[in-house]
Amino acid sequence: MAWPNLLTLLAFLGLVTAAISCAGEEQKVREAVWAGKFYPADADALTKQVDACLAEGAKKVQAEGKPIAIVAPHAGYDYSGRCAGIAYAAVKGKPYKRVVVLAVNHRGMPFRGGSIIKVDAYKTPLGLVPVDRAACDKLLESDLFGSHASADRMEHSLEVQLPFLQRALGSFQLVPITLGDPADDDYPTMASLLRKVIDQDTLVVASGDFTHYGANFDFAPFATDVRQNIEKLDKGAVDLILQRDGPGFGKYIAKTRATICGRCTFRLLIHLLPDKAKGQLVSYYTSGDEANDYRHSVSYAGIVFTAEGQWGEAPAAKPAAQALDARISEAGQKKLLDIARKTLLAVTDGKDAPELKVEDAELQGNNGVFVTLTKGGELRGCIGNFKPTTPLYETVAAQTQQSALRDPRFRPVQAAEAKGLDIEISVLMPEKPAKDPLAWEFGKHGIIVRRGWQQATFLPQVAEHFKSKEEMLSACCRKAGLLSYIWRDADTEVLIYDAQVFGDKPKEEKAP
Repeated sequence: MAWPNLLTLLAFLGLVTAAISCAGEEQKVREAVWAGKFYPADADALTKQVDACLAEGAKKVQAEGKPIAIVAPHAGYDYSGRCAGIAYAAVKGKPYKRVVVLAVNHRGMPFRGGSIIKVDAYKTPLGLVPVDRAACDKLLESDLFGSHASADRMEHSLEVQLPFLQRALGSFQLVPITLGDPADDDYPTMASLLRKVIDQDTLVVASGDFTHYGANFDFAPFATDVRQNIEKLDKGAVDLILQRDGPGFGKYIAKTRATICGRCTFRLLIHLLPDKAKGQLVSYYTSGDEANDYRHSVSYAGIVFTAEGQWGEAPAAKPAAQALDARISEAGQKKLLDIARKTLLAVTDGKDAPELKVEDAELQGNNGVFVTLTKGGELRGCIGNFKPTTPLYETVAAQTQQSALRDPRFRPVQAAEAKGLDIEISVLMPEKPAKDPLAWEFGKHGIIVRRGWQQATFLPQVAEHFKSKEEMLSACCRKAGLLSYIWRDADTEVLIYDAQVFGDKPKEEKAP
């Protein structure tokens, strides 16, 4: 008689387990991490603080029409809440169905492009914020957007925007994007992709603080007139944002080394805004103002953008060149190496990259490029771009700067060592699918393994580190974060390309 009861109990437990599993599948929620730290964990206290900031902000801002985008800070509310309140007061009560939040990766592992975690809602003490899954899935079709869990797990810059949005707008759907470290020529491409999910009922929020000054931030370029100099540094960046000058903003950050943690979100916003967009700085102050102590200070700015016709047409863009499937002449190689060397010496010395104007037809294609820096045969930096929108000579300069200063595996190249580095340039010919995963020449072809948004590549010269095509493909899969055998699966793409590889040696090391 015990068996029926046992079977009934097991059946009941199975139903309970199934119910829990189904519930988990129905709603994946990103829990609030910083409630009680950056802002109150109690819903009533949080509502009171946010509403007070919005009410005070309403006295100080007047936006003509319905804003399309804002820049808002992301520090603790006790510090930056007043600034955020002014920015969000400009959109309070306006009708928006979707909000795209561009956030900063403070604590996660480095990555290129943007990260969108696959959840259905974000939770705050004020309730759930639903995610626009259709828009997110559309973006995740691109290689420039992936799902990097570490970028979201302990990130505050997106989370702290949500209570302000909840109180200012009420109901809306969220497109949550955390930016990693995009390459210079990724920004226009990412902006073009974002515009596909933006309409007249969309608000874009660029989350970011400005200069972090003091020993704690390893940034103290001036010891006198600190407050005035901080503001001068910040206002130089703000002016470029208001002018929508993306390249100028990038050069300003490289030149001043300003510790503006929102540099990536601001730069993407600049490329995203329509030509008719007009910006207004509505709030600016520093944390040092609160205690009149600037030994450690963070700056906050609120900016509101409006546009006649709202989002309207996309910003005018130059027609993209085509990748050239032809070898670069010896003269062209020398010119590209000269560009790379001059760029390397300039950017490692804290100067702007040289202004370029090259007319050679063979250097105008938008071929992919990798620039490899070595020191005594040891890798010192290597970064590339498969699908640039710039001509070849500009791409070489951009990837040289990235390899010298932004390769996350190495500390930035210092001016004193730059002259002793060897430069190798790999110009990629147009890629094409392999007829089957092993239908390519070992040592001649570069390979790309791609599955969904995950992909990785090995240049042709990397073959010398492997014994076989199979071993190289497996390693490439692991590099992409995939299982090593997945290249054998029919849903995995294997693409191949030729590359023209050439390099130089520092003049002082050449034999007489």
